[in-house]
Amino acid sequence: MLYFDPKAAVTIGASFAGAISFCAAVYGWGKWLHRPRPSGPPASPAPTSVEQDERLRRIEAAVETMAVEVERIGEGQRFTTRLLAERGREPSVEKPASERHTYRPAVTPH
Repeated sequence: MLYFDPKAAVTIGASFAGAISFCAAVYGWGKWLHRPRPSGPPASPAPTSVEQDERLRRIEAAVETMAVEVERIGEGQRFTTRLLAERGREPSVEKPASERHTYRPAVTPH
């Protein structure tokens, strides 16, 4: 009578399952590597001339709006810089003691 050790049977079964899984993975990887690939860029329907013109008009309007806003930001920056430069040239006048803010810690009830 032929007798198999239960541990050996589990080991043999697991080995067969592992070998089959490995072969399936290698087969799938090979199929993926040799898949057909398109030869050129993906074909997309070309937009009509009317659609292109309308889109270009919207882009042009958006760019023009951004240019105006950037110019406004630049003007504001130049104005602020000029004010700060003029403020730096004026002699500083010390405030009277009654107008000075003195630091007083907040008193909170605990």
